[in-house]
Amino acid sequence: MDKNEEFWDVIALMNFNERGHKEAGRLLVEGLGLKLTEIKQVEEFARKKVNDLYDKLFDVQGVSDDGYDDLLWQIVANGEEFYNNITLKKAQSMVDNLEYKESFAYAFHIVDELEEENRHNEKRNKQEQHLEQIRQGYGGGFITKLVAAWDHADNGNKMKLATGFPELFGFLA
Repeated sequence: MDKNEEFWDVIALMNFNERGHKEAGRLLVEGLGLKLTEIKQVEEFARKKVNDLYDKLFDVQGVSDDGYDDLLWQIVANGEEFYNNITLKKAQSMVDNLEYKESFAYAFHIVDELEEENRHNEKRNKQEQHLEQIRQGYGGGFITKLVAAWDHADNGNKMKLATGFPELFGFLA
């Protein structure tokens, strides 16, 4: 099976038409066993397919720019066979009969959220590693005392330490 077929299979499994964008996005992340890099590849594939439709269906009438974007994403969400057989006449019929909904693209917003969460976790892990090195005697007297204060502080005081010393505690509070 080639990559295109795999991507179309993932889009079919997401089943946007029945699940909506939130549940389709959740399935993409939690239910298919895909790594973040694979999820990003599916998103890039879907975006490319939408972009390929822009010129082909540009003459559709009676739809706003936002609605046009939703229409194109709907065509991709409808699957490979539908996508491969779309015509201007069929797309116009979808507009006239309101046979599209807002927006399959939103299912992929979760990718941005995951990337941000990964960046945050990496920064947090680096801070934790740095604090552990300080606990083991690296870093000097003042920093060692700050870390000791952190270790014994309640949540309110941890927030104060994080505000005052974000380079040490900002991602931990």
